[in-house]
Amino acid sequence: MPSKKSVKASQRKSSPKSSKSRSPQTMNNFDVENFQQKIKMTTPLSLNNREETYSSLKNGIVLNIIGGIVAIIINVNALVWLNKLETIKCECSGHWMREYIKYYLYVAIPVFIINLIIYLYAFAANDYSVLLSNNNPVMSIYRGFVGIVSLFGFVNIFIAIIFINKLKEINCECSEDIKREVYWIYNIILASIILLVIIFMLISIPFVIMGMKK
Repeated sequence: MPSKKSVKASQRKSSPKSSKSRSPQTMNNFDVENFQQKIKMTTPLSLNNREETYSSLKNGIVLNIIGGIVAIIINVNALVWLNKLETIKCECSGHWMREYIKYYLYVAIPVFIINLIIYLYAFAANDYSVLLSNNNPVMSIYRGFVGIVSLFGFVNIFIAIIFINKLKEINCECSEDIKREVYWIYNIILASIILLVIIFMLISIPFVIMGMKK
């Protein structure tokens, strides 16, 4: 007859084995339940994120459409004003800056119109692939061209402000026009926005560096 101690010892030895043999099944059930719970929790969130992304894109497109229309109107009027200076032979406005602004507008206005058409199509068709796709070679070339035009546009902002200021300083009467004043204010607003963006970027640099160190 085996003793009680040996029986208890054998039971203790056998109990871990039985628990180990059951643990994978219980763990699998636990993982499946957790996975199902995660799906239930993340699916609505992912749908909400998509909806938020599309709504933000739509709001951005609306802003670009409004901004594009305003930019086209102002720049077309500025080009009309510059051509008028040449027609009336306004000598006090004769400067290389006037020629730079004029030829820049000849290139920039068609770009503004094309951009407006793209945004109108994306908004009307509810199709954002035109704006987000990087696989279209034509759009890639066009974006590169727009980037180059934007660099000249950055320079044009400050040239336009300086040029119109000079016309005001020398009291160039033949250049006086409401179109001139609107274009001057328009470029001052653009320059202010650019400067504010640069200032915010410079202010954020120390915080970004501190975050990277952490």
